[in-house]
Amino acid sequence: MKIKWKTLSSEYLFQSRTFKMRVDKCELPDGRVMPKYYVMEFTDWVHVVALTQNMELVLVDQYRHAKQERYLELPGGNLEPNESLVDSAKRELLEETGYSAGNIKEVGEHYPNPALQSNAVRVFLATDCKKVAEQDLDPFEDLTVTLMPYGEALKKLDKGGFKHSLMNSSLLIAKQFVSYEKEA
Repeated sequence: MKIKWKTLSSEYLFQSRTFKMRVDKCELPDGRVMPKYYVMEFTDWVHVVALTQNMELVLVDQYRHAKQERYLELPGGNLEPNESLVDSAKRELLEETGYSAGNIKEVGEHYPNPALQSNAVRVFLATDCKKVAEQDLDPFEDLTVTLMPYGEALKKLDKGGFKHSLMNSSLLIAKQFVSYEKEA
C-alpha cells in the first residue's frame, strides 16, 4: 500500500539551469509534521552503455570535484528541454566521446538518491558504435575517452572495481540485454 506524505508548503531556496533546491513542510500519514524536508529537483539524466563492434565499452574518465578524484563513467548527462530521451542519449554519446551508435534503445531506469533527488537515470544500450567525430565538450567538462573490453568491464564490475554507484547500476541494468560470449 502506497501512502504518500502530504505537502503542506513548499519554498524554493535556490534555482539554476541544472537544478533547484526546495524545502517542503510535510505531514506524515500518522499526522506528524516534518517542518523541513529538503529536495533537489533535477531533470532526468541519461546514461549510455555504448559498445563498439569489437565489444569494447566506451567510457569517459572524468574528474569529480566533490570527491576530488577521477572516475571511469558511462557517457551521459542531462535531458535538455524539448528533447526526447533517445535524442538526449545520442547527443551525449556523440558530444562526450565522438562515437555514434548503429542501434540504441532504452533498457531501464534507476534513481540516484530518491531520499533527496527527484530525478531518474534513464539507461540506454548503444551497439555497433563507431567513432565519427571529435569530442564536443561543454566549456568546463574535463574528461577523456577510454575503451575497455566488455569482458574486462564485467569482471571489474563483479569485483566492485568501479567506484561510481550510478555507473554500476546502469551497467547491471544493461548487462541482461547484451549478447556476449564470456571468455574462457
